[in-house]
Amino acid sequence: MANSAKLGSVNRFVALILALVWACAGVAGLTVAFAHGVWMAAVAAVFALWYAVLWARVGIQARLLTWSEFATPWRAR
Repeated sequence: MANSAKLGSVNRFVALILALVWACAGVAGLTVAFAHGVWMAAVAAVFALWYAVLWARVGIQARLLTWSEFATPWRAR
């Protein structure tokens, strides 16, 4: 099921801001993980960075992702 509805410029902007916020959280988590040796912070930071990439894709492609693109983006077209 393809999601053909295009997002408006405000929604794209919000998606890119969300990507920036999640990326900053991921970088902060990696900094805490390496500075204090907390491996759970590193795991959470990797998930935050992955989520940032997904929001960036939403902003760039100007459409919401399907579940298959969300779960396995390397297999989606």
